Amino acid sequence: MRLRQGIAAGVVLAASVVVPAGAANAAPVAPAAAKKRDTKAVYWYTRGGHEVYVGTNLYSDWMEGPGRITYQKTATSESNSSWSGDLGVSIPLVIAEIQNKYSKTVGKSHSVTDSWSYTAEVPAGKVRRLHQLKQSWRVQVVRWKYTTSDCKKTKEVSSRTATFPTKNRDYLWILVGRE
Repeated sequence: MRLRQGIAAGVVLAASVVVPAGAANAAPVAPAAAKKRDTKAVYWYTRGGHEVYVGTNLYSDWMEGPGRITYQKTATSESNSSWSGDLGVSIPLVIAEIQNKYSKTVGKSHSVTDSWSYTAEVPAGKVRRLHQLKQSWRVQVVRWKYTTSDCKKTKEVSSRTATFPTKNRDYLWILVGRE
């Protein structure tokens, strides 16, 4: 009996791919049955998900090369999202979509307290410092609507880039310059 309930639930989910913004998301796909749609209703989905690295709050002092620069401290590394929900789509809905569509565990913020240690060579005549980067996931949040009530045409209304830190311990250190 549980298997049949699961299959029925899957059919219901597959049949309801178009929903209003704020309720869930959907790519602009016309329903199988010809229905009349409200051309004023706005829907949303995410596209173009990819990995990026975003700067955290951890960085070393500046150093003029040549020489070896080291960051070695026990500190809390913090990284935050770049999404404000300004398209009328809530942050938890976008996070849930990233987790479902891209299988990435992300959040509004991420912090880890640890003993960090990293060393790099600063070239002669250059002023550099070490900066920690955190793995994050970036998507475009797209709002769209039907332009005809027969669901045959759609139009992108607006889009914004959203970046969320991944919930893991994937960090990079880079040298950044000051000229």
